[in-house]
Amino acid sequence: MTTLTKSTLDIRAAVMNGTSSLPLLYDINRPNPDSEGPSSVLGDDDGLWLGYSGVTSAFPYKTQDNYTHDVPREGVDCYVLENDHIRATFVPEAGGKLWSLYDKDAGRELLMANHVYRPAYLALRNAWASGGVEWNCGAIIGHHPYTCSQIFTATLTAEQSGIGVPVLRFYSFERIRAVTHQMDFFIPEDATFLHCRMRVVNDSQRETGMYWWSNIAVPSNEKARNVVPADGAYTPIEGGVGIVPIPVRNGIDVTYPTNNPIAIDYFYKTYQNHRYYTSHIDEFGYGLVQTSTSRLKGRKLFVWGRGQGGAKWQEFLSGDDGRGNYMDGRYCEIQCGLAHSQYEVLPMPPKTAWEWMEYYGPAHTDPAKIHGEWHGAQAEVERYLDTVITSEAMEKELIDTKPMALTAVPATLYGEGWAALENLRRRAKGMVSLCPHLDFGTMGADQAMWQNLIETGSLNMGDDDDTVAPLSYQRRPEWLNLLKKAAKGPDKYYWKTHYMLACAYMANGEIEDAEEELDASCACHTNAWNTYARAELFRIKGNMQAASQTILAAANMAKDDNSLCKMTARMLARSEMWTVLYRFTDSLSDEQKALPRIRFYRALAAEKLNLLDVAEELLLANGGLEIPDIQEGEISITNLWFDIEEKKAKRDGKPFDRSTARPPKVFDFRMFVSD
Repeated sequence: MTTLTKSTLDIRAAVMNGTSSLPLLYDINRPNPDSEGPSSVLGDDDGLWLGYSGVTSAFPYKTQDNYTHDVPREGVDCYVLENDHIRATFVPEAGGKLWSLYDKDAGRELLMANHVYRPAYLALRNAWASGGVEWNCGAIIGHHPYTCSQIFTATLTAEQSGIGVPVLRFYSFERIRAVTHQMDFFIPEDATFLHCRMRVVNDSQRETGMYWWSNIAVPSNEKARNVVPADGAYTPIEGGVGIVPIPVRNGIDVTYPTNNPIAIDYFYKTYQNHRYYTSHIDEFGYGLVQTSTSRLKGRKLFVWGRGQGGAKWQEFLSGDDGRGNYMDGRYCEIQCGLAHSQYEVLPMPPKTAWEWMEYYGPAHTDPAKIHGEWHGAQAEVERYLDTVITSEAMEKELIDTKPMALTAVPATLYGEGWAALENLRRRAKGMVSLCPHLDFGTMGADQAMWQNLIETGSLNMGDDDDTVAPLSYQRRPEWLNLLKKAAKGPDKYYWKTHYMLACAYMANGEIEDAEEELDASCACHTNAWNTYARAELFRIKGNMQAASQTILAAANMAKDDNSLCKMTARMLARSEMWTVLYRFTDSLSDEQKALPRIRFYRALAAEKLNLLDVAEELLLANGGLEIPDIQEGEISITNLWFDIEEKKAKRDGKPFDRSTARPPKVFDFRMFVSD
């Protein structure tokens, strides 16, 4: 019997503490008109969509960067879908992540099911947590905007679904592309595999870019092999994106993930008109296997490498569970996407739905064949999959479950109110609502001023308080048209309307228009928020001195705003204004000085000013500085340790060799250094 129940996952979790008060402008750069996207050294028959439909930033989303590395929260709400053979556990507040997939027959976990929910800076909005299966649907390359946010959740009973078993549904509205994605999960009565029906809808009147990757974390195992239907893989090589042979590259069988010495991505060039799958199978022929219908053709392997930095990253994401227990959180990722690589965004036609099935379950294969000759290993996985479900049966199930996918049920948990706002805008234009069978709930505080813009033609709600940062932003053309109309009419002298236009123009790469609107906003009323935006505009234009002076002025206008405080320190560090940075951090409150990012920037400034004892104390205090939102690939804290040690050695007349020195593990985040 298949059941679907709401439960509590017995783990500890971080507290997200909301979002940044600032718009996500800090990663935007001046567009290069000569840029054609990632360079390629591929042949003319590879046909990758490199450079198509790029998006400069995750704006209008705001950064999720207020969490700590601590995990004080007990228990995480979850939904459990299971039958007699397999149990799938999902977490709505983590974007609907499949947290665990447990093989009840074998008594074994198939995924790296993290025993803690601890975010770090690996996603578009900063926060991301390792483990499980993450569903990345979005506008831009990377972990999707709702990976650490609750999305809409609904349940269908066996009677409602029409397929004889209950269904768990997740869905969300992606704000940049204005597309909806829907995921329906079910397990037939006697099945050993989880069935996943995916649906992405572009119901606008224009083509849009589309990106999808199902990101599967499996436990690290030196004897496990990643078997896929490919003989080559796209990967970064000298000169750009190239293709390398699979399974053996430079004398190493890279399909054994732990063989790879450093962090690397392999995007497999899967066979055309062939069954699509990926797997991670151990020395006994057991492991996880995933297969799909033909639309999901991309397959990928990501590894952290064998170096201390890669190990540190994995420990940082899992490690201590907050209850005094340690978990070996080492893992690799086997991913599945719409395109061959994650360098690509595909063109999705207007008024179109893309649908596919995915299946996840245990592999029971002949280990001699899996760990023998490559094509024999592929044939063995395909033989086993045919005993579970054939390609023809998968395609048929996709068609047969279409009525279920369009069945309307009320949400049991609600996501953000942006789809409800979009439906209001559409109704005002006489347009059809987004996916009418989905319950998108109601609007909230973040949508209030935009609702006012639709209903009155003005962003001004008459309760403006410039000491409070604006709650939300927009960037799509439909909203810019409404803002421009308001800026020329009732909001001509309203700072926030011009400010909103300026931020959107910056995000869209329209720098001159952004400058004009920022001038208009500041002429109406200068405050911390439009002054901060002006600082980012100076940075984009390459005037770092003006950017630093301007952001200092913004910080002085909102001294209690921690987000602005951190961005000011970041800007001063980028400008290498070390004395100013040190004085700025010295002027902050004790609470702000204790923020890990501020403590880091203060230590960095002290080291640059040769205040080595101060820098070392800030770095080493309380067991070593830990930056909760250190960014993937960021080695700033590693370099700071090297710089301090090198200067100390020179001061004390001792030798120091950076090429052989080994940082303490707590500071070593070097992903591309092998032991």
